[in-house]
Amino acid sequence: MKRLLALLGAVLVISACSGQDGKVIAKVGPEKITETYLQEKFAEISPAAQEYLASKPGRRQFLDVLIHERLMLLAARKSRVAAGDDYKGRVRQKEEEMKDTLAAYKDFMLTRMWIDDMRENELKVTGEEAQEYYQKHPYKVTLAHILLPSYEEAEKVMKKLKSGSDFDRTAREYSMDKETVRLPPVMYGEFMPELEDMAFKMKTGETQGIVKTAMGFHIIKKLGQDKAEQAQALERVRKILEKKKFDAYLAKFQEKNKVEVIDENYK
Repeated sequence: MKRLLALLGAVLVISACSGQDGKVIAKVGPEKITETYLQEKFAEISPAAQEYLASKPGRRQFLDVLIHERLMLLAARKSRVAAGDDYKGRVRQKEEEMKDTLAAYKDFMLTRMWIDDMRENELKVTGEEAQEYYQKHPYKVTLAHILLPSYEEAEKVMKKLKSGSDFDRTAREYSMDKETVRLPPVMYGEFMPELEDMAFKMKTGETQGIVKTAMGFHIIKKLGQDKAEQAQALERVRKILEKKKFDAYLAKFQEKNKVEVIDENYK
């Protein structure tokens, strides 16, 4: 009985797939339970239960559960609940949710497949391109940064640093990005364009700023610079060049598709 109750709980989700093609195992009124449907439901059961269901008594019990499920559905379809406004309203709500979900899925899948196609065509990076870029930019730098919301606040923090305040301690006190004061090592092309040239030209231990980006106002300190190991760096270089090609492609596409921010709060 415990096994049967467990099976009932596992397959009680009503499915509209009983009319699938396949050998008919049983009929419940106008409904058919096919072998295909039975195997699909069987696959949903835990491996431990499947061992029992492989026996003839187990298969019969499993079929009884499906028959019971089908009888419940038929009875529910003919009940007053099926004609009630509450049920119909919930179904309409779910249909709208599913429409939104389907629309989002279609957009997601189209975009993902488009990007995959672009990677094999317009964005494809050759080995020669990667080698050439690595020879030109073989280093990676490690930085710490302080991010402020305004130039005035950044200026105050910069004065503290120039007077001898510890960079990490100051960052944790004033930066809007307290959790990532020390950034992971970056190669040229992986960092914010506004800060990149400065970061690679700075001397280790040097602090510079104030630089404005879309995120705010930055002060950066160079913690180190090392040559990236070529075998590992080439994969990073491929991604850098792929992104550069993608950004250039999208910028050109945007020239024909005007972008305008209407709300003043987001300008």
